[in-house]
Amino acid sequence: MTRRVRTAIRRVGAFVLIGLLVTCGEDGGRFGAADDILVNDPSVDRGNNTTQSETTVARHGDVVVVGFNDSGEFTRRNSMTGYAYSLDGGATFSDAGVLAPAKGGRNLGDAALAVDRDGNFYFATLALDARARSYVGVAKSTETKGAVTFSEPVLIPGLEPNGFQDKELIAVDATGGRYDGNVYLVWTEFPPRGPARILFSRSSDGGRTYSRAERLSSGREVQGAMPVVGRRGELHVAWEDRSGMTGGRIRVRRSTDGGETWGTEYAAATFARIADRSATSACYRPALKGFIRVNEFPSIDVDRRSGDIYIAFAADPGRQGRGDASDVFVVRSTDGGASWSEPVNIVKGRAVKANGDETRNDNFMPVLDVGPGGQVSVFFYDRRHDSANLKIDVYRAVSTDGGRSWVNQRVTAESFDVPPLNPNFDPLVKSCYMGDYNDGTVDEEGFYLTWGDNRRILKAPRFSRGRPDPDVRFRAVSLEP
Repeated sequence: MTRRVRTAIRRVGAFVLIGLLVTCGEDGGRFGAADDILVNDPSVDRGNNTTQSETTVARHGDVVVVGFNDSGEFTRRNSMTGYAYSLDGGATFSDAGVLAPAKGGRNLGDAALAVDRDGNFYFATLALDARARSYVGVAKSTETKGAVTFSEPVLIPGLEPNGFQDKELIAVDATGGRYDGNVYLVWTEFPPRGPARILFSRSSDGGRTYSRAERLSSGREVQGAMPVVGRRGELHVAWEDRSGMTGGRIRVRRSTDGGETWGTEYAAATFARIADRSATSACYRPALKGFIRVNEFPSIDVDRRSGDIYIAFAADPGRQGRGDASDVFVVRSTDGGASWSEPVNIVKGRAVKANGDETRNDNFMPVLDVGPGGQVSVFFYDRRHDSANLKIDVYRAVSTDGGRSWVNQRVTAESFDVPPLNPNFDPLVKSCYMGDYNDGTVDEEGFYLTWGDNRRILKAPRFSRGRPDPDVRFRAVSLEP
């Protein structure tokens, strides 16, 4: 059963296309006055199991599907993998509950979505089978007309029967070329012994079967792999390698034959690890103020006109004398990933031509997409409006000249606070967790952003005065800054 979540769009400000896309307001830093859309239905949450976070989004025509972690459904339906859908381009959403697990198993979240040229959606999740063994599961849409529904997930094992599979992301070839329709999946496996490794599997039969997992990475502390398909069907996979003591690298590999064989592993960028000292000490892992655990996961996309590759990632800019714990950087390759530009800070510094962040506050968790005209859009969490470096907005940075210069724009109309994370207010969620990633997508009409958002204040057990409640929000924005 679905629950309809409706949000009116005020007709104020500059609208383009279908009336949902918005451009900059007169203040130069905020989009027009249109509202973003609440995706999940908060009324079905129970007690303090109210966490919706870690978003993913895919769109085909007027059908938009948003996936997310959903603790409110887990104890009732054995699935942490929630989703909602829109049949009107994102103006309204129906909360569909959760992706059903394989028989006798459980879904553990880390939602990831992709869609093919025919409008078939593929929904990936972490999964357990009936014997509690760890897999990656991929479900295919079975209906997208009056509702969006999915099949039971196909379970894909790692290389180690007792390993734990984590942080899977998915891509589908929609180029119309030789490998059109191929489904590509990458993730991290943590074996019982030995280093983590980035794994890859593909389907060439519409998601019915998947190839045996193979290892792509050579480093020891690897995580956050992301696949993307280029204009001619070439497949790029990027991930972070934190094998250094205080630094790390963004790694990339490419396949030009649909994932049959792989080229050399390249280092696209080096970085200094994100770490607020106080929060990191309390969380026992890299974290920012407010006890928000963080990472340097790359977000990769390709300019389908030129073939240029872009990667965004967050990192500590301290070595550049900036002073804060995390900024957002972008690198670019014009030769298929063989060589890369130096990282460009897209929130502060000389490359930012308008509305740059003049504070020493944090910017983190970026999502990069390249528009059909070569527009590069990166959106991220941003703290520039709070002198205490705690409250969060969503910003985006846009470049129309190949990443040489950037304009920053505010997406959210109001800042939101951080919920209690250490310990976490939600007993089903680990301490210091506020999601590990957000997601966006793009088509000929605009960019579509989804993120975890804490602006609603909820009175709940142990929080009679109220606490920020993590929900999922969606917004469509214009291709141009």
